Amino acid sequence: MESQGAARNLEIVLVHELSSGTFARLYLAEARAPGGIERIVAVKILREQWSESVEILNRTRDEARLLARLRHKNILRVEDLAEIDGQLAIIMEFVDGLDLKQLLDALAKEKLRAPVRALIEVCAATASALDAAHNRVPYGLEVPLHVVHRDIKPSNIMVSAEGEVKVLDFGTARSSQQRSAQTGALRFGSLKYMSPERREGDRGEIASDVYALGLTMLELLRGDWLPLLPLDVQEHDEALATAVSRLTDLGMPNAEWDHALRGAILRMVAGEASHRPPIAEVQKLLRAFADQASGTTLETFAQEHVARLTRAMHGDTGAGALSGTRFVLNVLPEGAPKPVRPKPSLRPTPTLEEDRPTTAATHQNIAAPEDWGDEATVQRPNPLAELPPPVAPPARPTARAAEPEPEEPKSSAMIWVGVALFSLFVVGVVLAVTIAAGVFVFSSTPEAPPVAIAPPPALLGSAAVQVTVPDAAVQWIRLESGGIRAAEGKDTLSGKVVPDTYTLSIKIVGKPAQRASVAIPEGGATLSCALAKDGNLACMGLGAPVALKP
Repeated sequence: MESQGAARNLEIVLVHELSSGTFARLYLAEARAPGGIERIVAVKILREQWSESVEILNRTRDEARLLARLRHKNILRVEDLAEIDGQLAIIMEFVDGLDLKQLLDALAKEKLRAPVRALIEVCAATASALDAAHNRVPYGLEVPLHVVHRDIKPSNIMVSAEGEVKVLDFGTARSSQQRSAQTGALRFGSLKYMSPERREGDRGEIASDVYALGLTMLELLRGDWLPLLPLDVQEHDEALATAVSRLTDLGMPNAEWDHALRGAILRMVAGEASHRPPIAEVQKLLRAFADQASGTTLETFAQEHVARLTRAMHGDTGAGALSGTRFVLNVLPEGAPKPVRPKPSLRPTPTLEEDRPTTAATHQNIAAPEDWGDEATVQRPNPLAELPPPVAPPARPTARAAEPEPEEPKSSAMIWVGVALFSLFVVGVVLAVTIAAGVFVFSSTPEAPPVAIAPPPALLGSAAVQVTVPDAAVQWIRLESGGIRAAEGKDTLSGKVVPDTYTLSIKIVGKPAQRASVAIPEGGATLSCALAKDGNLACMGLGAPVALKP
């Protein structure tokens, strides 16, 4: 290909194919600059069938431009946006390693387990990348981009042979920066790692990335893969609580640290987005857990196993239909490659990305797209794609003088007047009947004593009550009497009630609600509750401990 305009030539030699996915092929390549400098790079080449898809082309461009802004040691670096024989290509940093899915599958075949410390270090580095993408102000800007990845999963997190962690594939991400890609007939993301709110149609906030990272961490510590979780929040949290309770040997120095790690995982994967910790807090927590965990470091583990497994998996240098092919790339300036003219559509195209909500049923019928080749994608048919473009109505003549609109026939006006008069007549009859009936009832019904409607106990209470659960992620706390809720709180409960016997209910994130009967005296009560070894709550403050059970 010839150099065009401001483009500069860069010779690329494709060595071998690393992976092949629905949207693109990934190649290991040698890049040779005009000055003679050679380096190893990865080249992501969009498949030919997507060359006419405006949405896929725009998402690929958006990914390259977004990653060029996000400079962080744990985010895969993009070097150039280019064109190879008319196909869009991204020239990226090459990572000599495996993604977490490849790594765990390879270890499982050898009946090996990665050390807990190394696994938590991987998750801490991923949290650092997500925190930087969402909260850090990039160079040259004044505000963060607030990037949400929206497709965090094991196959999008790589570990190099030296122990470096890289987060991949920001093609599904959204940010506060203007993007050219819009939501269309394709839905992006991996269903299993979508948070409940995303599966129900939410476009995804940073809490959804926290959820996906928590689920990934749980799978890493288990050493195997979880099935698709229930969509119902209560069933979802109970399933994850069971999975966390079955974790063995988390490598923590004592039971207190072990309990804290399990609680942190449950908070990250909570069904309610508001109960998940901020990504900045997640990063700090995971680094603290990694420092306390037993086992070798990520760097040592990678040198001993990742390098060896990478050579075994990518040792075939002849694989790939384009292996050995040489290209002279035109590395294009901003805005390239040339835009593809979109097909006619009945929908207006917005200027900013606004992901339309999708239903849970929509997601149940698709598989997640995967540019790196481990999952398939199904394209939902777009009923608008087959329709002809809208035909514009003929223009009204402009040469004539403005003429008044034709008047509505008089017969129509008279009909409307008749309808209005009839309506007034009906309303008058109804009012008259109602008044007469009221007079009859008032005069013939014997006087009944007034009924006193008692206000809820909380409004009459004089006994102050406070309930706290310091070491657990509390969803809600309630005091009820005879089906009437006397007091309620989220993290803690604080209020006044009538001295009486109540049902105390406490819901811990990831666990079923636990209940017990408590008698609140006239002087009030201050209860402090904690999880016992059997997983149930025990509350102190009323003399003998109060044991709560599901």
